[in-house]
Amino acid sequence: MQNKRRINSQKFSKIGLIQKHINNNLKNYVIVTIIFLVGVILGVVYINNVNEAQGEEISTYIQDFVDRSKDNASIDYFKLFISSVRSNLSLAILLWFAGLTVIGVFVVYGTICFRGFCLGYSISSIIATLGIRNGSAFIITSMLMQNIVFIPTIFALAISRNKAL
Repeated sequence: MQNKRRINSQKFSKIGLIQKHINNNLKNYVIVTIIFLVGVILGVVYINNVNEAQGEEISTYIQDFVDRSKDNASIDYFKLFISSVRSNLSLAILLWFAGLTVIGVFVVYGTICFRGFCLGYSISSIIATLGIRNGSAFIITSMLMQNIVFIPTIFALAISRNKAL
């Protein structure tokens, strides 16, 4: 019983620590969120303004990816996990090193904007190719869980290292 109380108090202390960090850096979180949303909007606008040949190429790529995913039921989840960890770890290291200097703030903001652009581009191209119904289902099943963890993590990384703001 006492062990259960200790676990609950540790959980609440971690939540309190996160809330305190957000409250202390609220201005920075707002700035990073705006920069991320600008990137998302730029990705959506870019997809909406591609020419017909580029649109066909994007649609063909996405359709081929979906078809290969349906055909190939055997996915090596461990390889996929390792690949994802490597790419996200390299991003975390880039943000950490860039955040060590005042000049690196622009690298951090550029990286946040670029990740927003990639997300907006991906979502827009999937919806444009598969339609709203199928595209939304594909996005929810393939991208939602990853980005629920990824986006707050890069925000926290960007803010924790950039105290020069």
